[in-house]
Amino acid sequence: MAGGEDPPSELTDMTDSMRGVMGLDGDVDKLAAFYDGWAAAYDEDVGTHGYGMPATVVATMLAAIAADPRLASLADRSVRVLDAGCGTGQVGRCLVDAGYRNLRGVDLSPEMVNVAAALGIYRSLRGGVDLTAPVDDELAAAADIVTVGGVFTVGHVPPEALATMAGLVRPGGLLVVSTRKAYHEQTDYRRVSARLVADGRLDLIHHVEDGPYTMDSTGDYWAYRVNERDS
Repeated sequence: MAGGEDPPSELTDMTDSMRGVMGLDGDVDKLAAFYDGWAAAYDEDVGTHGYGMPATVVATMLAAIAADPRLASLADRSVRVLDAGCGTGQVGRCLVDAGYRNLRGVDLSPEMVNVAAALGIYRSLRGGVDLTAPVDDELAAAADIVTVGGVFTVGHVPPEALATMAGLVRPGGLLVVSTRKAYHEQTDYRRVSARLVADGRLDLIHHVEDGPYTMDSTGDYWAYRVNERDS
């Protein structure tokens, strides 16, 4: 951890891989290499760790759609869903379980994407996608729903990436984000989120506090309607 600080107490009950990735301080090249090396064992590691994040992301998404009449069209299971930071496809599998089949996925790690591809649930997948970088033309405003599970966590992306990820959603669409407990305690994610809401870029439709994440940690879940940029 930066500054030689002791790791948060919630890190002490993790696998070595889970602890290690949180100490990379958001370095894109190191994160990509780490996840490439972890891809084959990832599902086993997190699957034995009470991993409630994927299902809770999708539950938050469904609750937001039910809560806001402006989002009613997103109950149509044929809408375009982008699983941003798709990893090995754990959120994707929960989306399929909920009936959503028009799935695309992007991730920083090509090897994680290769594992996700073997599931056969995504229409397209791209590795090597840095979610902190400006959105390219292929992905800009190209999805009706974007899920971002497990990305806003210690050692990964800064809170400011929330605005970048909003750029993946068409105006009027839905952005669903998880934040691990340590992340929203140690960063200014809440301030960044509140500013985007105050500026009219996002409407916060549904917020789950201290929801299931891993065996050792809870997380918050945020569902935003993405508005026109000039609203």
